[in-house]
Amino acid sequence: MDALLLDYRDPLFAVLLIAGMVFVIAFVSYWWGVYVKTRKSRRLQRFLRRFETHGVRKSLESMPFSPEMTQPLVLLARAYEKSGEYNHAIEIGLYLLEHVEEEATVYELMELVGTTYMHAGFLERAQRTFMQILKSNPRNQRVLNDLMVVYERLQRYDKAAEVVESLEALGVETGELRRYVALKRLLQDPSLDEGERARRVVDFYKKKRAHGRIVFEYLLRHAPHLAWGMVEDGDAARMADIFWYLPTSFLDIDRIKALPRLKALFGARGDIEPAESVGWFLVDLLNHLRQTGYREATLQFAYLCERCKQQFPVPFERCPKCLALESVRVETELTKANDETGYHLL
Repeated sequence: MDALLLDYRDPLFAVLLIAGMVFVIAFVSYWWGVYVKTRKSRRLQRFLRRFETHGVRKSLESMPFSPEMTQPLVLLARAYEKSGEYNHAIEIGLYLLEHVEEEATVYELMELVGTTYMHAGFLERAQRTFMQILKSNPRNQRVLNDLMVVYERLQRYDKAAEVVESLEALGVETGELRRYVALKRLLQDPSLDEGERARRVVDFYKKKRAHGRIVFEYLLRHAPHLAWGMVEDGDAARMADIFWYLPTSFLDIDRIKALPRLKALFGARGDIEPAESVGWFLVDLLNHLRQTGYREATLQFAYLCERCKQQFPVPFERCPKCLALESVRVETELTKANDETGYHLL
């Protein structure tokens, strides 16, 4: 019987053993890859079934799919997304996801669909799409940034803080994001009463000197005496719209008169006597008109993103176009006055 068995010290036995181990490892690796690919495919199909739509996609399904269609359809979806026709962009993206197999293209399409959901306001769908991408590609910085924006808009700042930590682990500079999320969490903390929250907001601003528009909008609404105690003359131009639309009862006239540019701004508004020139063209012009007795002109405001140079009619914390933080610049314009007054702080 022993003669039928190879001696374990025989070199041929060692070669056969190694070859057997290589075969087993290769066999297991191959089937594991097949299993993972199948699982990803099933997960993607489950994901797609959540967002079934009709329209452009219905027309596409009437045509036989060809791989050569992929790139033109991606470009068409991006064009729809940029023009604001989000439903068409989403339908094309979902259609392609059902037919494309190349992994890189699949993630590109999922990112396009998720971003379009975000811009269209379907924030829960955008969140699920981005999380689906991050399950397989957790180091995707663009997706993490977009997921951060989604959590901000959903006011889930605890989740946003987790995304900041992930970005920091990837080597991204997150100082500004950390400050922004910390301030937003402070403003939403239910454990603080208004007095304590206002004091902490003041401490935050004194230490960080960041996000002044958010800070002053909050303080002027809830603790005006603290806001006027911190305001400086240089804040007049950066937050001209906030001061311009303040109700008269919120004003600290003594503090306003002590700061030349604020004095000019409220002189132009008509709360105090018209002020002397301070080198602020439209405000100086409006003060001059007040001195002559003309009351038919007023200021209106537009908001420019200093990064992408897009202009918007309403203020923003993040640019709606490029999603930059702290990029708003207030542009003043002279216009004809009307009898309607709106206080956007109330």
